[in-house]
Amino acid sequence: MEISDWFLIGAACITSMIAAIGGVGGGVALIAIMPGFLPAAAIIPVHGLAQIASNLSRALFGLKHTEWRLVGQYAIGAVIGAVLGSRFIADFKWETMPLFLGIFILLITWMPKFSRAPDLPAKFTLLGAFQTALSLFLGVSGPLNMPFLLRENLPRDRTVITHSVQMTSSHAMKILTFGFLGFVFAPYWKLVVGMIASASLGSYLGTLIRGRVPEHHFRVLLRWLVTLLAVRMILYVLFSTS
Repeated sequence: MEISDWFLIGAACITSMIAAIGGVGGGVALIAIMPGFLPAAAIIPVHGLAQIASNLSRALFGLKHTEWRLVGQYAIGAVIGAVLGSRFIADFKWETMPLFLGIFILLITWMPKFSRAPDLPAKFTLLGAFQTALSLFLGVSGPLNMPFLLRENLPRDRTVITHSVQMTSSHAMKILTFGFLGFVFAPYWKLVVGMIASASLGSYLGTLIRGRVPEHHFRVLLRWLVTLLAVRMILYVLFSTS
């Protein structure tokens, strides 16, 4: 493997630990790092496999905290979203993906937090469909459903683990969709295996220290880190096409 592969493997560990501590942010940080290290069309599929490992391992370390009712509703929507979104993948211009992804990350990082998520009928099914369809093109959408989970007034561990299981179902449907549409994962198998192992390690480490990290300071630092990475993505596209 090349040095760039080892860099991504290390990044998968650190960002998975971030997600295990705070529930969100790790997947966004990881995909913001990846442009320039992989072909644009490979970023989302490879990222998706790493995120399955990150979310699934995090969930397994705290499976007893899962709110299965919310997971089931979300998983139904994830299947629907994958089917609907797959109809448009063939027409997507992957070379511009990092630009749109960078803008999207800035929006979800800095948009005002609404204090009350709307209490829609079957809201988690709708969220599963919307997030999974969106993730086919932008790779990440996990932070979008956190306000809805917070509205359920679940304890911190239950919120983090339920979110992890929901995201596992979304990423799994995304990977199945890319595989069905013909993406070839074989050239990246060494990188993927390394990222899966390191993401699982990151989940374990993050789970151990989750209760020891002040949440406010953690989220402020994470917000600025993700912002810098998103700006890097935008500049990468602008300078590479100029």
